[in-house]
Amino acid sequence: MRRYGIMLGCSAMSLFAFALLSEAQGGGKGGFGFGFGFGQKVDPYQLLFRNDVKKELELSEAQTEKLPGAVMKAVAEVLNDKQMKRLRQLELQKKDTQAFRDTSVRTQLKFTDSQVKNIDQILEDSRKEIADLFADKAGGKGAFEKVQGINKETKEKVMGVLTADQKKAWKQMLGEEFKFEQPKGFGFGKKGQTGN
Repeated sequence: MRRYGIMLGCSAMSLFAFALLSEAQGGGKGGFGFGFGFGQKVDPYQLLFRNDVKKELELSEAQTEKLPGAVMKAVAEVLNDKQMKRLRQLELQKKDTQAFRDTSVRTQLKFTDSQVKNIDQILEDSRKEIADLFADKAGGKGAFEKVQGINKETKEKVMGVLTADQKKAWKQMLGEEFKFEQPKGFGFGKKGQTGN
């Protein structure tokens, strides 16, 4: 009986350790898949952007649009000024060219109406190109490289619309470059998986 208890305890510890390891490696996106939910990280904020949850909560578009600002306000109560500044820089780096859709970014960089129109068109063309790549399944094995190529070209086009002063200001807004770690088991390439 004691041996059975030890075996059960060891099994439970192994399962718990695997859950922690899975979470640390970014495997918390889906849990183990057998119903226990170990390693599954639930973000209430992200839940609010799921269509099924929005419908259940009867969340209006006006409420949805206010969420990012409300969350950042709450985060600012926890982080100090230096941390908040860096977080904003990391957010802009992660968004990359999509950051140029942000009204506050456009205001800070003093975009003209013509620049807004040109950048919106460049970003929309890029979005369509990537969507077509996956819709036609033309991406295949080299999908990641193709998307990287499209993103690089998009960035060059967008930066071409900015003035020298805007480019300088944008570089300051980004701060020191940060290398985001890719969660293990996610990303393009192996076994047709896709990620950020």
